[in-house]
Amino acid sequence: MTKPATGERDAAQAFISDDALRLPCEWDAVLDVCIGGRRIWSIEPPSQKEIAAGESRRIPWPEVLLPFLTGKARVTIREHLSGHVLLEQDHRFGTGDGEVRVVNAAGNPLTVNKSGRLDRAFDTGSDKMVSSLLDGVETLLTDLREVCGVEAFLAFGGLLGAVRKGELIGHDTDLDVGYLSAYTHPIDVARESFQMQRMLRRHGYTLHRFSTADFKARIKDPDGGTRGIDIFGGFIVDGYFHLMPSVRAPLPRSAILPLSTVTLHGRQVVAPADPEALLEATYGPNWRVPDPSFKHRPPPSTRRRLQGWTRGLRQHVRYWESFYSSRESAAVPDEPSAFAQWVHERESTPGRLVDIGFGTGRDALWFARSGYQVHGLEYARAAVKNAQKTADASDLPAEFEFFNLYELRQVLAVGARLAQHETPPTLYGRFLLHAMEDAGRHHLWRLSQMALRKGGRLYLEFRTGKDAKAEHVFGEHFRRFLDPDAVVDEIETRGGKIDHREEGHGLAVYKDEDPHVCRLVVRWDQ
Repeated sequence: MTKPATGERDAAQAFISDDALRLPCEWDAVLDVCIGGRRIWSIEPPSQKEIAAGESRRIPWPEVLLPFLTGKARVTIREHLSGHVLLEQDHRFGTGDGEVRVVNAAGNPLTVNKSGRLDRAFDTGSDKMVSSLLDGVETLLTDLREVCGVEAFLAFGGLLGAVRKGELIGHDTDLDVGYLSAYTHPIDVARESFQMQRMLRRHGYTLHRFSTADFKARIKDPDGGTRGIDIFGGFIVDGYFHLMPSVRAPLPRSAILPLSTVTLHGRQVVAPADPEALLEATYGPNWRVPDPSFKHRPPPSTRRRLQGWTRGLRQHVRYWESFYSSRESAAVPDEPSAFAQWVHERESTPGRLVDIGFGTGRDALWFARSGYQVHGLEYARAAVKNAQKTADASDLPAEFEFFNLYELRQVLAVGARLAQHETPPTLYGRFLLHAMEDAGRHHLWRLSQMALRKGGRLYLEFRTGKDAKAEHVFGEHFRRFLDPDAVVDEIETRGGKIDHREEGHGLAVYKDEDPHVCRLVVRWDQ
């Protein structure tokens, strides 16, 4: 039964279904969606256009929540600031009989964070967890200063919580630190950031790079999980302070240095000289008003600058992480592709095979079951985790690792590693080329040059320009439809030799989609 909302707002238009919420535009505040009395997700206020139209809003449940939405649940929608309940309804999702519980494997509560992923919010954690995280950020700030020689400080949500109330924001899930680089040219900032990464790794940190100017450090939770602390580069160019990944403001150096401190859960933590100025530059003039639905939306000019200077290493990664973390990827067939079977027929005996951009792992796992020693390289960490879990469960001869073809340093390191083996590998890339920007494709040629210098082949299948106007089963995300002649010219310019080329329809049929693709077999041995 639905309890009508009290007050002047009318809940008659509102309802809850298995796939979406329908909410009146008159509900124009930040809204919390609670299941079983616990906040699971927060919704942004409607746009001015939606309010002007006076229509209700259909808001799909986040993809990451869908696997949990089966069974009975008491769903509550309330205003975040006031706590005023607008709708409360018992709903049965699907055909499940139990209670809906959004928890991880250890039974810890999860919420949808600001990036649209499931994580543990601070307000669902223990005092021990908070204390451990604060220990971690204090140690990291010290190491950034003493080991790396940079002036680092608490930033973003941690700084916001400290200045507002002296404690972590309950709906937040991680901590961030920033630093002010001594350099003013983006290339020098990048070189400094990579040097910092090397120094911290030697100091024992587990790290993951985002771009040329920001990366993440992982620390352990008391319950055995991990939590990230992002390290964002800051630098001043042409009188503007830039802080990765989204801040550009006319802040003077004196707003950052010399560093000050703020109080966070009774501790004195290093902060910028003028915390309020940085928070306004980061969150806007209303930064003091809590908003768990807040998303950084820098102007296009800021996005272009930071993307061009530092962010090229992560092209389209959010799409692929979201795809392999959602139910959408489950629609990809489990059986091997026609291309995988074609490659298997051309290889005389199963040997070492490197699947670059293996995606769901359907082909890589099939190759492993067919006797190949499989090494999978993939851009999306969610895909790496899923494939390795499946391989381990079946004791298959396959290992999978994160690999970024946009990062030349990693390309050279992996290429050198592959070249060291006595037996050259088979390189395999199905639907890889058209999913990348030009830089990734050029780095693939470099990798292939190194890995195949003693022999072996590179097998490629990709969509051509003749497929550009067709309808695609998995929607219209980024694809670079390629001219096979241009691809062959690039390969031959790099010293590659085309052993086989064919193109046309009928090679990669899936459901009602029959894309026009090109298949290439390439050698690089001298």
